[in-house]
Amino acid sequence: MSQPTIQRRNIRRRIRRSVRNAFVRPLTRLAVAVVPRVYVFYMKFVFATSRVDTNGFQVLDEISQKHDGAVALLWHEEVFTVAFAYGRGFLAVQPHTLASIGTVGEIITRMLELCGFAVFRGGSSRRASRRRSAVVSDMIDHMNATSNVTYGITVDGSHGPAYRMKRGGVVIARECGRPVVLVRTWYKRRVRLDTWDRTAIPLPFNVIKYYLDGPFRVPADASSDEGLARFLLLLEDKLIDVAINSYREMGQPVPANLVKRSPEERTKVLDVS
Repeated sequence: MSQPTIQRRNIRRRIRRSVRNAFVRPLTRLAVAVVPRVYVFYMKFVFATSRVDTNGFQVLDEISQKHDGAVALLWHEEVFTVAFAYGRGFLAVQPHTLASIGTVGEIITRMLELCGFAVFRGGSSRRASRRRSAVVSDMIDHMNATSNVTYGITVDGSHGPAYRMKRGGVVIARECGRPVVLVRTWYKRRVRLDTWDRTAIPLPFNVIKYYLDGPFRVPADASSDEGLARFLLLLEDKLIDVAINSYREMGQPVPANLVKRSPEERTKVLDVS
């Protein structure tokens, strides 16, 4: 590569860096300050204008207090409502969750904190540090070191496939000796984003209902990979049932991919374990 070409490339890099410093960073700071407050305002309006059926969901408080914490698992499609629907204003226990490092993670963290969450920060979702072992290990350490931690974890996130439970949340419950609770908040009127999970956003003047199944104690045989896989499949089936029930109660069609694994898929899960 010629010297003039290298010089031109260096100039372009400096220009891009200057533009980023001049515009992107201030806009990022503005987004972190404004977007979370807009979210909270909108969700307050939605819940204030809607009929909300808690369906005895506050039993999660009792479960968490009895067992010094719990691990609540839910599907990613309702992630938009997590901060407000499960926040400190609704539950007596302080909910905990994970948010990534980075700009989007900072915005989400601020949303969660405004709703009373204690936020545990992980790595970027595009880096290996965000994937299974490192993040799960950090969350286990945090739960073991902190009293009354109740985690809320979207078990098919952050990139899917939808309605297929990943093992991280169950491993946390197993290693910390905490029960698993399956939770859901669903709504009659919503719009859906064009994302892998078709994230649902509730509309005002709605019907909102909470669902809970559990608690489930992690069985002793889950110390083995095969036992853990069997327990994971059991929880996945039950959380699918919870979601199907919510769709039917709201008079909505059940998504085509909201189905339990076939016998062949189950055998594969157990074999991989």
